[in-house]
Amino acid sequence: MPITVRIPTPLRTLTNGKSEVETTGATIIEIIDNLENNYAGIKERICEQNSQIRRFVNVYLNDEDIRFLDNINSSVKDGDTISIIPAIAGGAFERKKFYLNYPQEVIKEPIIYQVGKNFNVITNIRSASISNDIGIIALELEGEPAEIEKAVKFFESKGITVEPIVLDVVE
Repeated sequence: MPITVRIPTPLRTLTNGKSEVETTGATIIEIIDNLENNYAGIKERICEQNSQIRRFVNVYLNDEDIRFLDNINSSVKDGDTISIIPAIAGGAFERKKFYLNYPQEVIKEPIIYQVGKNFNVITNIRSASISNDIGIIALELEGEPAEIEKAVKFFESKGITVEPIVLDVVE
């Protein structure tokens, strides 16, 4: 079973419009090298010249940020999914921060992952405090205002209280 790589919209011109491609490799960097062999130019969009992931590109192995694993040397296995998520700046995009208060019944659901997958927004957890009873997360959403609004409505539909962070002391 090959490894699935999710391709973000800005890189799909290199993959003939495909949002997901399959490849093989034992580590993240091998996967990226194999992508380059099949889709010329993709590696330079993801990596610096030293093969390290660009500062403003996030790579997830399954649901785990590779920066918290073994970075480009993170081991992968058949059936894994890799998501490439570039930071987006400019245009009609905006960045908003919210406190999310999770009720007990949804703490274990991958709701932030679902928002990043189902809406055209970038999620960035700024801080979190989670127990068996309650979850409080400071979350940054970046994207078009309409997509951010859809994401907020999705959180609310799951019973999560969403409060804008007005006074932000950390930029």
